Amino acid sequence: MSAVVYDSGALIAAEKNDRAFVAQHEAFLSARVRPLVPAGVLAQVWNVRPSSAVLHRVLRGCEVLALTEERAKAAAELCRRAGSWGVVDASVVLAAVEHLDAPILTDDPGDIGQLVEASGHPRIKVARP
Repeated sequence: MSAVVYDSGALIAAEKNDRAFVAQHEAFLSARVRPLVPAGVLAQVWNVRPSSAVLHRVLRGCEVLALTEERAKAAAELCRRAGSWGVVDASVVLAAVEHLDAPILTDDPGDIGQLVEASGHPRIKVARP
């Protein structure tokens, strides 16, 4: 595995200083697994309060993926196929597809799973952070 995609649930775990998630994140970095964060996910959880220090530290180890016009259109199309309005969730699934079916860490496996199914990439693993 060369990459993992974080949905908002993973970053919320970081903000809450969830020790198990932070250890998992550090293990990914040690194993040279790139944590990927779609820009829309970052927008959902970004916080500048001092209590968000762990979130900021985790984000320093992540690659934030831009929401380009191409990705936005692809997310809209995936939502249409899945019968979903979750464009940010769709961008998470598309990030996994773009990075060789990278696993996804999310607190919303139902909605993400529906989008994974609609993506035609059933090998993508979906897990909780």
